[in-house]
Formats: sequence, structure tokens, C-alpha cells
Amino acid sequence: MAGKVSGPGSGPPVAGPVDDEGPVDAQGGPAGVGRPFADELAGTDAARAAAGSTAAGGAAVAAAAHGLTADIAAALEAGRIDAKTALDRVIARVVDQQVGPGAPTAVREALRAALESAVADDPLLGEKIKALGG
Repeated sequence: MAGKVSGPGSGPPVAGPVDDEGPVDAQGGPAGVGRPFADELAGTDAARAAAGSTAAGGAAVAAAAHGLTADIAAALEAGRIDAKTALDRVIARVVDQQVGPGAPTAVREALRAALESAVADDPLLGEKIKALGG
């Protein structure tokens, strides 16, 4: 049978000195005291590098999306198409971009249905579409 599990502080002593000071901030106080954890993380090199790569990646995605839909946006803005038609064209382009025009019809239709459902179920997108007149 296994030994009894004891409460805190009843284990063997910790070897070596204990550092009660811990890291200090620029003012000489304990580092991080009174600061949210997210602020502590934001100050790390890894966090700064990740933020930079996320921003760069986000900008690249936005540029690609604009290139994919710029003519649709221009037609919508000029009044040549309505919001519903613009949305249908954007979804068709996304389907072509993601699975390609040669994908089986069932795959294309499943993706189209999933995208239409996601747009219909997203309140933020719904508000944006209403603002476009759709």
C-alpha cells in the first residue's frame, strides 16, 4: 500500500537559498505587482515578435482579400449590383480560391452552404450586410 499523503509544508526541506526578492521593476519594486498579466506578457521579446508577425500576416491577408474582391466592391459602390449579388460573388470567389474550379460539385456546394450559413449566423456580418443595403 502507498504511503500517506501529507499536507503542505510537511515534505523535505528545499535545498539551497530561497530568493525572497524576486525580479524588480525600474522603480526598484517587485516586477509585475499591480500590472495585469497580459501587460507582463506584452513586454516579452516573444510577445513582441508574435505581435509583429501577426500584424504582418493580417496585413497580407487583408491585401489578398482586397485583391480578390476589389472589382466586386467597386461594382457595389457604383450601384451596378446590390449587396446580395455582391455577397454571392464573394462567396463564389472564396469557393474557387479554396477548393478550385475543378473541385467536385458536391465539395463546392458543401463549402458554399457552409459559408452562406456562417454569414447568415454571424450577427456582425449581418449588420455589415444590412449597412450595405442587403
